[in-house]
Amino acid sequence: MNKKICFYMPPFPCVQSYRDMIDVAEKYGVSAVEGFSTLDFKLPDKEAAKRIREYADSKNIVFPCFSVYINLVGKDSAKMIQRAKDYADVASILGSPYLHHTIACEFSEPDNVLPYKEELFEKGISAVREIYDYAESIGVKAIYEEQGYLFNGVEGFGRFLNAVEREVGVVADFGNIYQSGDNTIDFIKAYSDRFAHAHIKDIFLTDTNETGRGLKTLDGKYMNETPIGHGEVKIKEAVDRLKKSGYSGYYGIEYGAKDDGSPLIGEALELVDALL
Repeated sequence: MNKKICFYMPPFPCVQSYRDMIDVAEKYGVSAVEGFSTLDFKLPDKEAAKRIREYADSKNIVFPCFSVYINLVGKDSAKMIQRAKDYADVASILGSPYLHHTIACEFSEPDNVLPYKEELFEKGISAVREIYDYAESIGVKAIYEEQGYLFNGVEGFGRFLNAVEREVGVVADFGNIYQSGDNTIDFIKAYSDRFAHAHIKDIFLTDTNETGRGLKTLDGKYMNETPIGHGEVKIKEAVDRLKKSGYSGYYGIEYGAKDDGSPLIGEALELVDALL
Protein backbone atom coordinates (compact mmCIF):
# COMPACT_ATOMS: atom_id res chain seq x y z
CA MET A 1 0.00 0.00 0.00
CA ASN A 2 1.30 3.45 -0.91
CA LYS A 3 2.75 5.20 2.14
CA LYS A 4 1.02 8.48 1.26
CA ILE A 5 -2.53 7.18 1.71
CA CYS A 6 -4.35 8.09 4.90
CA PHE A 7 -7.83 7.43 6.25
CA TYR A 8 -10.04 10.48 6.74
CA MET A 9 -13.38 10.13 8.56
CA PRO A 10 -14.13 6.54 7.53
CA PRO A 11 -17.88 5.96 7.97
CA PHE A 12 -18.03 2.41 9.24
CA PRO A 13 -19.51 1.05 12.47
CA CYS A 14 -16.45 -0.85 13.64
CA VAL A 15 -14.74 2.47 14.38
CA GLN A 16 -15.85 3.78 17.76
CA SER A 17 -12.57 5.40 18.76
CA TYR A 18 -9.26 6.50 17.31
CA ARG A 19 -7.69 3.31 18.60
CA ASP A 20 -10.17 1.45 16.38
CA MET A 21 -9.28 3.68 13.44
CA ILE A 22 -5.58 3.06 13.97
CA ASP A 23 -6.25 -0.69 14.12
CA VAL A 24 -8.20 -0.58 10.84
CA ALA A 25 -5.43 1.42 9.19
CA GLU A 26 -2.90 -1.19 10.32
CA LYS A 27 -5.14 -4.00 9.06
CA TYR A 28 -5.31 -2.51 5.56
CA GLY A 29 -1.65 -1.53 5.42
CA VAL A 30 -2.39 2.19 5.61
CA SER A 31 0.33 4.13 7.41
CA ALA A 32 -1.56 7.31 8.31
CA VAL A 33 -4.80 8.57 9.82
CA GLU A 34 -6.15 12.10 9.48
CA GLY A 35 -7.58 13.38 12.73
CA PHE A 36 -11.00 14.99 12.88
CA SER A 37 -13.10 16.65 15.56
CA THR A 38 -15.13 13.54 16.33
CA LEU A 39 -14.90 10.33 18.41
CA ASP A 40 -12.23 10.94 21.08
CA PHE A 41 -11.87 14.50 19.79
CA LYS A 42 -15.42 15.81 19.95
CA LEU A 43 -13.70 18.17 22.36
CA PRO A 44 -10.07 19.27 21.96
CA ASP A 45 -8.81 16.84 24.61
CA LYS A 46 -5.04 17.13 25.04
CA GLU A 47 -4.78 14.15 27.39
CA ALA A 48 -6.62 11.98 24.86
CA ALA A 49 -4.21 13.23 22.21
CA LYS A 50 -1.24 12.06 24.28
CA ARG A 51 -2.76 8.58 24.73
CA ILE A 52 -3.67 8.26 21.05
CA ARG A 53 -0.24 9.48 19.94
CA GLU A 54 1.39 6.83 22.11
CA TYR A 55 -0.85 4.11 20.64
CA ALA A 56 -0.29 5.34 17.07
CA ASP A 57 3.46 5.37 17.59
CA SER A 58 3.30 1.75 18.77
CA LYS A 59 1.65 0.83 15.45
CA ASN A 60 3.84 3.09 13.29
CA ILE A 61 0.81 5.16 12.29
CA VAL A 62 1.24 8.91 11.77
CA PHE A 63 -1.18 11.86 11.71
CA PRO A 64 -0.32 14.00 8.67
CA CYS A 65 -3.19 16.43 9.25
CA PHE A 66 -5.89 17.26 11.79
CA SER A 67 -9.20 18.65 10.51
CA VAL A 68 -11.80 20.67 12.43
CA TYR A 69 -15.35 21.54 11.43
CA ILE A 70 -16.20 25.02 12.75
CA ASN A 71 -18.13 28.12 11.71
CA LEU A 72 -16.04 31.25 12.15
CA VAL A 73 -18.58 33.73 10.77
CA GLY A 74 -21.48 33.03 13.17
CA LYS A 75 -22.41 34.72 16.44
CA ASP A 76 -20.02 32.46 18.38
CA SER A 77 -16.98 33.45 16.34
CA ALA A 78 -14.74 34.18 19.35
CA LYS A 79 -15.61 30.80 20.87
CA MET A 80 -14.90 29.04 17.58
CA ILE A 81 -11.54 30.79 17.20
CA GLN A 82 -10.51 29.51 20.62
CA ARG A 83 -11.78 26.05 19.72
CA ALA A 84 -9.58 26.05 16.62
CA LYS A 85 -6.56 27.12 18.70
CA ASP A 86 -7.22 24.29 21.16
CA TYR A 87 -7.35 21.83 18.26
CA ALA A 88 -4.06 23.24 17.02
CA ASP A 89 -2.64 22.11 20.38
CA VAL A 90 -4.12 18.65 19.77
CA ALA A 91 -2.57 18.54 16.30
CA SER A 92 0.80 19.44 17.78
CA ILE A 93 0.59 16.67 20.39
CA LEU A 94 -0.35 14.14 17.69
CA GLY A 95 2.69 15.17 15.69
CA SER A 96 0.59 16.57 12.87
CA PRO A 97 2.33 19.30 10.84
CA TYR A 98 -1.01 20.65 9.59
CA LEU A 99 -4.28 21.97 11.01
CA HIS A 100 -7.10 22.15 8.49
CA HIS A 101 -10.30 23.85 9.57
CA THR A 102 -13.46 25.03 7.87
CA ILE A 103 -14.51 28.67 7.92
CA ALA A 104 -18.19 28.84 7.01
CA CYS A 105 -19.67 25.51 5.91
CA GLU A 106 -22.95 25.55 7.81
CA PHE A 107 -24.96 27.20 5.03
CA SER A 108 -26.83 24.72 2.81
CA GLU A 109 -28.55 27.29 0.57
CA PRO A 110 -26.62 30.06 -1.20
CA ASP A 111 -29.51 32.51 -0.82
CA ASN A 112 -29.02 32.35 2.97
CA VAL A 113 -25.47 33.64 2.82
CA LEU A 114 -24.75 35.54 -0.40
CA PRO A 115 -26.64 38.73 0.59
CA TYR A 116 -24.17 39.04 3.49
CA LYS A 117 -21.15 37.83 1.52
CA GLU A 118 -18.78 40.78 2.05
CA GLU A 119 -19.46 41.15 5.76
CA LEU A 120 -19.06 37.44 6.43
CA PHE A 121 -16.00 37.18 4.17
CA GLU A 122 -14.15 39.86 6.15
CA LYS A 123 -15.15 38.25 9.44
CA GLY A 124 -13.83 34.91 8.24
CA ILE A 125 -10.53 36.42 7.06
CA SER A 126 -9.92 38.07 10.43
CA ALA A 127 -10.55 34.79 12.26
CA VAL A 128 -8.29 32.82 9.92
CA ARG A 129 -5.41 35.22 10.52
CA GLU A 130 -5.69 34.83 14.28
CA ILE A 131 -5.85 31.03 14.12
CA TYR A 132 -3.02 30.82 11.60
CA ASP A 133 -0.74 32.98 13.74
CA TYR A 134 -1.42 30.93 16.87
CA ALA A 135 -0.88 27.60 15.10
CA GLU A 136 2.37 28.88 13.60
CA SER A 137 3.58 29.87 17.07
CA ILE A 138 3.40 26.22 18.20
CA GLY A 139 4.88 24.75 15.04
CA VAL A 140 1.66 23.82 13.22
CA LYS A 141 0.73 25.21 9.81
CA ALA A 142 -2.91 26.07 9.10
CA ILE A 143 -4.10 24.92 5.66
CA TYR A 144 -7.37 25.48 3.83
CA GLU A 145 -9.57 23.85 1.21
CA GLU A 146 -12.17 25.28 -1.12
CA GLN A 147 -15.44 25.02 0.78
CA GLY A 148 -18.89 26.50 1.23
CA TYR A 149 -20.19 29.52 -0.68
CA LEU A 150 -17.83 32.20 0.65
CA PHE A 151 -14.40 30.58 0.24
CA ASN A 152 -14.82 28.49 -2.88
CA GLY A 153 -14.37 28.51 -6.62
CA VAL A 154 -11.15 29.01 -8.56
CA GLU A 155 -11.51 32.80 -8.50
CA GLY A 156 -13.13 33.05 -5.07
CA PHE A 157 -10.50 30.92 -3.38
CA GLY A 158 -7.80 33.06 -4.93
CA ARG A 159 -9.43 36.09 -3.37
CA PHE A 160 -9.30 34.34 0.01
CA LEU A 161 -5.60 33.50 -0.36
CA ASN A 162 -4.77 37.09 -1.27
CA ALA A 163 -6.88 38.60 1.51
CA VAL A 164 -5.57 36.44 4.35
CA GLU A 165 -2.02 37.78 3.85
CA ARG A 166 -0.39 34.62 5.20
CA GLU A 167 1.56 31.83 3.51
CA VAL A 168 -1.25 29.36 4.03
CA GLY A 169 -1.09 25.94 2.44
CA VAL A 170 -3.93 24.63 0.26
CA VAL A 171 -5.83 21.35 0.51
CA ALA A 172 -6.77 19.88 -2.84
CA ASP A 173 -10.27 18.69 -2.05
CA PHE A 174 -11.52 16.76 -5.08
CA GLY A 175 -15.23 17.33 -4.42
CA ASN A 176 -15.92 20.64 -2.68
CA ILE A 177 -15.08 22.75 -5.71
CA TYR A 178 -18.27 21.58 -7.45
CA GLN A 179 -20.36 23.52 -4.92
CA SER A 180 -19.12 26.69 -6.62
CA GLY A 181 -19.89 25.43 -10.12
CA ASP A 182 -16.19 24.89 -10.92
CA ASN A 183 -14.30 21.59 -11.17
CA THR A 184 -11.38 19.75 -9.59
CA ILE A 185 -9.01 19.96 -12.55
CA ASP A 186 -9.27 23.73 -12.90
CA PHE A 187 -8.71 24.17 -9.16
CA ILE A 188 -5.59 21.99 -9.17
CA LYS A 189 -4.21 23.84 -12.20
CA ALA A 190 -4.77 27.20 -10.51
CA TYR A 191 -2.99 26.40 -7.24
CA SER A 192 -0.51 23.70 -8.21
CA ASP A 193 2.37 25.36 -6.35
CA ARG A 194 0.58 25.68 -2.98
CA PHE A 195 -0.83 22.25 -2.15
CA ALA A 196 0.08 20.84 1.26
CA HIS A 197 -2.53 18.07 1.55
CA ALA A 198 -5.24 16.35 -0.51
CA HIS A 199 -8.70 14.91 0.12
CA ILE A 200 -9.81 12.35 -2.44
CA LYS A 201 -13.56 11.98 -2.70
CA ASP A 202 -16.16 11.69 -5.43
CA ILE A 203 -19.47 13.40 -6.13
CA PHE A 204 -22.34 13.36 -8.56
CA LEU A 205 -24.56 16.28 -9.57
CA THR A 206 -28.33 16.19 -9.87
CA ASP A 207 -30.91 18.74 -11.00
CA THR A 208 -33.06 18.08 -7.94
CA ASN A 209 -32.20 17.06 -4.40
CA GLU A 210 -33.33 13.50 -5.00
CA THR A 211 -31.14 12.01 -2.27
CA GLY A 212 -32.22 14.54 0.34
CA ARG A 213 -28.53 14.97 1.24
CA GLY A 214 -27.37 17.14 -1.64
CA LEU A 215 -25.78 20.56 -1.20
CA LYS A 216 -27.10 23.22 -3.53
CA THR A 217 -24.47 24.59 -5.88
CA LEU A 218 -24.12 28.17 -7.08
CA ASP A 219 -25.32 27.11 -10.53
CA GLY A 220 -28.51 25.57 -9.16
CA LYS A 221 -27.65 21.88 -9.08
CA TYR A 222 -27.19 19.56 -6.10
CA MET A 223 -23.84 18.06 -5.14
CA ASN A 224 -23.99 14.58 -3.61
CA GLU A 225 -21.07 12.60 -2.18
CA THR A 226 -20.60 9.06 -3.43
CA PRO A 227 -17.95 6.34 -3.04
CA ILE A 228 -14.66 7.01 -4.80
CA GLY A 229 -14.79 5.95 -8.44
CA HIS A 230 -18.61 6.01 -8.57
CA GLY A 231 -19.08 9.70 -9.43
CA GLU A 232 -17.99 12.27 -11.98
CA VAL A 233 -14.76 13.57 -10.49
CA LYS A 234 -11.84 12.92 -12.86
CA ILE A 235 -9.82 11.32 -10.10
CA LYS A 236 -7.05 9.88 -12.26
CA GLU A 237 -6.44 13.17 -14.05
CA ALA A 238 -6.56 15.06 -10.75
CA VAL A 239 -3.98 12.76 -9.13
CA ASP A 240 -1.77 12.91 -12.23
CA ARG A 241 -1.83 16.70 -12.21
CA LEU A 242 -0.98 16.83 -8.51
CA LYS A 243 1.95 14.48 -9.03
CA LYS A 244 3.22 16.43 -12.03
CA SER A 245 3.04 19.66 -10.02
CA GLY A 246 5.53 18.17 -7.56
CA TYR A 247 3.03 17.44 -4.80
CA SER A 248 4.43 14.76 -2.50
CA GLY A 249 2.05 14.96 0.46
CA TYR A 250 -0.64 12.65 1.77
CA TYR A 251 -3.96 11.75 0.16
CA GLY A 252 -6.77 11.55 2.71
CA ILE A 253 -9.45 9.14 1.52
CA GLU A 254 -13.06 10.27 1.98
CA TYR A 255 -14.32 7.16 0.30
CA GLY A 256 -18.01 7.30 1.12
CA ALA A 257 -20.33 4.36 1.71
CA LYS A 258 -23.17 2.47 0.08
CA ASP A 259 -26.76 3.54 0.66
CA ASP A 260 -27.06 0.99 3.46
CA GLY A 261 -24.09 2.58 5.23
CA SER A 262 -21.66 -0.25 4.61
CA PRO A 263 -18.18 0.90 3.59
CA LEU A 264 -16.19 0.34 0.43
CA ILE A 265 -12.78 0.37 2.07
CA GLY A 266 -10.99 -2.20 -0.06
CA GLU A 267 -12.30 -0.88 -3.36
CA ALA A 268 -11.31 2.72 -2.55
CA LEU A 269 -7.86 1.70 -1.34
CA GLU A 270 -7.22 -0.44 -4.42
CA LEU A 271 -8.23 2.38 -6.77
CA VAL A 272 -6.18 5.10 -5.04
CA ASP A 273 -3.18 2.83 -4.50
CA ALA A 274 -3.09 2.08 -8.23
CA LEU A 275 -3.21 5.78 -9.07
CA LEU A 276 -0.36 6.63 -6.72
